[in-house]
Amino acid sequence: MKKRLLCLLNIFIVVMAVLIAGCGGREEKPKELALCSSMSKNRTELFANAYSKASGTKVRISYLPGGTLQERQGFLRKHKFDVWLGGTSEEYFLADEQNILQPYVAKDSYKVPAELRNRTGQWTSLYLSYIALLSNKNNLHSYGLYAPESWDELLDPQLKDEVAMADFNLGGASFGMLTSIWQLRGKASALAYAAKLNKQNPVYTSGFGEAVDMVYIGKKTVAVVPLDYALLMEMRHSHLFATVPKDANRNMLTGVAIMQGAPNVQEAQRFIDYLMSDEGAKLLPENGYHYMWHVKNYPNNVGRRELIGNVQVPVDDLGWTSTYKNEIIRQWLEAK
Repeated sequence: MKKRLLCLLNIFIVVMAVLIAGCGGREEKPKELALCSSMSKNRTELFANAYSKASGTKVRISYLPGGTLQERQGFLRKHKFDVWLGGTSEEYFLADEQNILQPYVAKDSYKVPAELRNRTGQWTSLYLSYIALLSNKNNLHSYGLYAPESWDELLDPQLKDEVAMADFNLGGASFGMLTSIWQLRGKASALAYAAKLNKQNPVYTSGFGEAVDMVYIGKKTVAVVPLDYALLMEMRHSHLFATVPKDANRNMLTGVAIMQGAPNVQEAQRFIDYLMSDEGAKLLPENGYHYMWHVKNYPNNVGRRELIGNVQVPVDDLGWTSTYKNEIIRQWLEAK
C-alpha cells in the first residue's frame, strides 16, 4: 500500500513539474505600438525611440503618404494603426467626422488652455508653432525695404512677383494665413485684402520647403512658412531673416490621436500620456527643436512670448476652416 502511495506521489510530482515548466517556458507577447506619422522622419524616430526606451514597447513606424484627404483617410483605415501622430487640427477634425478616431482624454490635458485642445478627446494637441515670413535680406536691401512684419506689407509694389507660399490646399502656414485674416478681419475685409494680394502674383508651391528654396537662392524675396522652420533657416544662413506677422497669426497645432479599431488601445493611451508628461514635453527642446512649444507649457512660456510679441491670433472655428476649406480657398483666389 505504501509503495502504491509513494508511486502515485512520484507521478503527481512529475506531472506538476511538467506543468510548471510549461508555464514558465511560455513567452509573453511583447508590447507593440503601430504608429502612423505625418511628422518628419527625425522627429518621429525621436518620439518613438524615447517612448520605446521608457516603456519597453516596440514601436512600428509607418508614414502617412501624400494624396487627397480621402486617399490619406483610406490609408489610415486600411492598415489598422494604433496611433496617428503629427496631424493638424483640421485633419483630425475631418477624420473624426468620418469616425476614424476614438476619444481619449490624456492625464495632463487639464493643463492645456481650452483653445489649444479638443475637449472631448478625439485628438490631443502636443505642440504649436506660428506663421512666419522668411525674407532674403539681399533682395530686401536692393529694393530698399525692411523685412515685412504684417500681411499688409506684402502689398508693397516692390514685392509684386516676389512672394512664395505653399498651395493653400496643403494646409499649414499658407492656409493659416488665409483663415486667420478672414476670422480676424471679417469676410468682406479679408476678400478685399485677397484681391490686392492676388494682384501681387504670389507663386504657390508644392510645399513650404520649395517656397523656402526660392527665397534662399534669391528667386523670390519673401516666403510664408512655419515659424520653427523659418528660425532654423535664419540661424543657418546669414542672408535669411524671419519675422512674425503681428496683425493676424495662428496657433499651428501638431497633435496625436488614437485610431478607431486600434489593436492596442491601452498602449496607445500610454503613448499619449507619455508625450503629454513632463518627460515627453522635454523631448523636442532637449534635441534642438526650440521653436515648437509644448501646449502644456504654453501659459507659462516666457521665452515664447518674448519671441513672438503681441500677435493677434483667432480661436479657430474648425467646423468652418475644415468643412468649408475648398470654398474658402476658391473665394480667396477668385477675389478681384
